[in-house]
Amino acid sequence: MRAVHNLSKESREKIVLTLLERRNKSELARDLGVSAASIVKFYKGKTHPSDETIVRAIKIADEKEKEEIAQIMVEDLIDSLLEIFENYPNIDTKKLDLLRKVLEERDKRKILTSLGLSFV
Repeated sequence: MRAVHNLSKESREKIVLTLLERRNKSELARDLGVSAASIVKFYKGKTHPSDETIVRAIKIADEKEKEEIAQIMVEDLIDSLLEIFENYPNIDTKKLDLLRKVLEERDKRKILTSLGLSFV
């Protein structure tokens, strides 16, 4: 998953902390296939989980945790994009137009849903 590969060390740490809210270190280590010492290093920021470990984290997460992890990932990726746009304000690609359209469509759906209207 390319989005996982692009995650910051801080977001990887947040994902581990999210999973630790409902499990102890030993359980999480077992579920992720790493040592308990690795879990401690992850949440203390001494090292960070690999892409493979993050993918496993997503797989073992319950629905609420998956939503929290998705939120962490989206915020991290958006922060990265914003930093690029700040440094290179003249960048304009077709993919950027597609992203704008997707976000506009999402906002329209949210508005319709909040009004109790259905959409097709």
